[in-house]
Amino acid sequence: MKKIIVCVNHRVNPNNPSCGARGGIEVANSIEAVIADEKLDIRLERFKCLGLCEKGPNLRFAPDGRFFYGVATENMTEVLAELNAFTKA
Repeated sequence: MKKIIVCVNHRVNPNNPSCGARGGIEVANSIEAVIADEKLDIRLERFKCLGLCEKGPNLRFAPDGRFFYGVATENMTEVLAELNAFTKA
């Protein structure tokens, strides 16, 4: 099954970057809403770390899909375009 993996890791130490502290949870919520509204055949998985925390929030289309770094709810145009293409592929 196709899925989107979104990092939602939230480190306690504010000196260590984390996707959860940078909006990863809000990104996951927004994508889940799009999936539900458009009844897409794709699952969202909240994950604790995809690495490269300093570039987060990070997400990945799986299997074999793109990684996106620095995703925010206000700049998801490219992610949503990829989502539509990925579900049709």
